[in-house]
Amino acid sequence: MGNNNDELERLKHLRDQQLRARDPHKKQQQLQYNISRRYRESREPFNLKKMWREVEHKWRGLILGGFFGFVLLVALPHFVDSEWTELIGFGALLFLMLIGAAIGQAADARDELRDLIHKR
Repeated sequence: MGNNNDELERLKHLRDQQLRARDPHKKQQQLQYNISRRYRESREPFNLKKMWREVEHKWRGLILGGFFGFVLLVALPHFVDSEWTELIGFGALLFLMLIGAAIGQAADARDELRDLIHKR
């Protein structure tokens, strides 16, 4: 008799579980939650720091390398008086952009490996 009651309880629990899974109110609540979350996110003020964090490392490295290369391109003629100064400045600009992109790519690869390791 006790075995029969356990089976009835299990079937009741299974039926309740199936009804909850098909509950239209649950889907409606989830939809409302997603809509309100998107609305809140769209109402947040623009944040340059948050935007910079979302940019991949390889692009950040490329931008920073380009910035430092440009500074060198502008500053080099003030310190060195030569015919080749501008050409050397452009070469430094390209070289620093490549170095920045390579370092950024390495940082992206490191982050991807870290994510793969922590998913296990």
